Amino acid sequence: MNRTVCLLLALCLAAPLAAIGAQTTPTSPAEQYRAILKESQALYDAAQKRFAASAPKGGTPSDEQRTALVGRAYAIKYEQAPKLVALAEKYPSDPIALDALTQAVWQVNTVPYPVEMVGRDDARPKAFAILRRDHIRSERLGPLCERIAGGLCAEYEPFLREVMEKNPRKEVRAQARLALAHYLSNRSLKLDLVLLDPKLARDFAELYGKDYLDRLRSQDRAQATAEAEALFVRASREHGDVKLPDGQTVAEKAQPELFGLRHLSVGKMAPDIEGQDQDGVGFKLSDYRGKVVLLDFWCEY
Repeated sequence: MNRTVCLLLALCLAAPLAAIGAQTTPTSPAEQYRAILKESQALYDAAQKRFAASAPKGGTPSDEQRTALVGRAYAIKYEQAPKLVALAEKYPSDPIALDALTQAVWQVNTVPYPVEMVGRDDARPKAFAILRRDHIRSERLGPLCERIAGGLCAEYEPFLREVMEKNPRKEVRAQARLALAHYLSNRSLKLDLVLLDPKLARDFAELYGKDYLDRLRSQDRAQATAEAEALFVRASREHGDVKLPDGQTVAEKAQPELFGLRHLSVGKMAPDIEGQDQDGVGFKLSDYRGKVVLLDFWCEY
């Protein structure tokens, strides 16, 4: 076989290989974004399979096995987040940048799980810094505002305040105001529990930072609750008729939260309720005034 034939044969073989490479290697920002999510989903699917296989035959997994799955789910998200932030930094003008940053901070730790269980969310501060710098006026921030309302991270509050002040869309500002009100109220309630339990306080400090916990310890909690109430009132007054993506209006969202703050918070007088006990005998909550009462609300489907 002469040199020319060999060269032609090599080129013929290389062309299909190059085509395969072009098909499998993500090139556009959107393709790279989907590849990151696909990789993480595959890791989570594998973790779920291991979880299912770990259950005793005919039984249910143990609490330790469930905890391991929760921890692995957080770890996968936290491993994925830096890749998404890097993608947003590489393509700051592409619409996928906001999708990548949103996904990077989508995993919200609503309770202070031990850091050795869930790992550290090292990408979060950088992701929120970029969101505030480049995307604070985006019309697509509403779902993220709602998502982080139940969280505890320090980055959430300044982000929500800035969206509330600077976003040009009324609906997004309303979502940010509702989210900030819920965030402040929820954080105060969680902080009450944290400060009563040294282990929870340690977990909180390891997850979110000791300086942050110290600042929260020294804040006027009554003032924070009052601000949350004022935000709900203002949201109802200024944006009450704004329709949210779930079909509810802002007022419909705010009113139950306001009722909870005003009547169901620690230290408030519980509203009187009437019902029947297990023997069908009627009673009022006020009948037990001065006694320790546990209310357990449940229903059957």
